[in-house]
Formats: sequence, C-alpha cells, structure tokens
Amino acid sequence: MNITYYPYEPFKVNNSKITILSTSSPSVYTKLIAGASGQNDTLHLSDDHYRLLEYIKGMIWIGEISAVDLNHLFQNKLIKKFTADLMDEQRQKVVNLNNELRATILEATFMYELALDIDHELDLQKLIKFCNLKFSNDVQDDPYGIIESIVQTAVELQETRIITLINVSHYLSINQFNELVRLVATLDVKLFIIEFSELATPDRYQECCYYHIDNDYVEWRYE
Repeated sequence: MNITYYPYEPFKVNNSKITILSTSSPSVYTKLIAGASGQNDTLHLSDDHYRLLEYIKGMIWIGEISAVDLNHLFQNKLIKKFTADLMDEQRQKVVNLNNELRATILEATFMYELALDIDHELDLQKLIKFCNLKFSNDVQDDPYGIIESIVQTAVELQETRIITLINVSHYLSINQFNELVRLVATLDVKLFIIEFSELATPDRYQECCYYHIDNDYVEWRYE
C-alpha cells in the first residue's frame, strides 16, 4: 500500500517491514498527524496499483501508546472471533455449563411464590462478554507489550489496513525496537510510525523503510 503526502512521492508501506516517517518540521508533523488520524485529507491512501482507498478501508489510527486502550480497540472483535473459533468440544462444554447455571438459578427462584422464569436461549457472544474476556492488565502497563498485542491481534483478526502509531521511539529502548522489527518481519501486518525528530536517524532504522522530511521540507529516503 501507499501513503501520499503531497507534494512528495508516495511512501511505501509493505507487509512484514516497518515504515517510519520522521520529520523535524512542526507544520509537517501536525499535518501528518491530522491526516493519519482522519481529521482531514492531508494524507491519501492507495493500493499497490495506486488505486485510491477510503481512509476507513486503509488505515487504523492508534496514535500515542500512552493513550491506547487495547480492550476498547479490539475486545468486541476478539469476542466475536473467539466465539466463532471455539472447537465443538469446547462449545458443548460451555453450553452444558450454561445450562447448569441457568437450572441452578431457576431452582433458586422456587423460594418465592411467584411465576418466575429465565431466558433459556444461549448467546455465546453475550456469555463470553459477561465473563469479560480482555487483555491482561500487565500487558496494558507495558509499552512494548501494548505494541506487540496490537500487531499480533491485527494478524489474528486478518487485518489488512495500515496500523499507525506515533513517537514509538519515546516508549521503546533500541533493543525493544529491534525486537519489534524482528516480530513484524514474521507477521503479515503493515505498521506505519510517524516520529518527530530533529535529525534524520537512518542508522537506527536500517531494517525498516525509513523516510525523513527536514525543516526545509527536503525529503530523504532510506528504503
């Protein structure tokens, strides 16, 4: 896929290789963030054949890691997928436990001289949501764990859109970032990172597709 910020040539975003776009220009940075978050149309998305894509079909905006809520991002989709992926034996066990729970509750209502009943229809998604299937708190307190969970969840959900983060260098050590590079290399996922940086730092991103726009609006490419 491609991300275009006029008047520059499109920036390539491929599976399994992180794309970094850094800038030392505050105005460029502001416009990149506005476009990547869908606030305006400063960025244009296209497929590998340069056919334009709608923003909602081409990009997932994550933003700053410190503001990420993994459950808000993915919980409902994961519950839906989890429900569909349950094996027959697991599904039957859940059904049996559900029936036992409902029978116990219904039996307990006999303490009242009232005509009470319960809903016997099983909705697996509602049941799993009631159990609050969610990401571990330990993961949500760890910046690398958050990013790792984002890319791995995107793979599980067969997400083909571009995942967009900003200022990842503020949250990860060099070793952690290198580990992220190795992880993404094994996954079928597109990861795009916007950074504000006073200088181009191609040495840090040797295993990435790296672009930099300086204060004079000059573009540098290290593909």
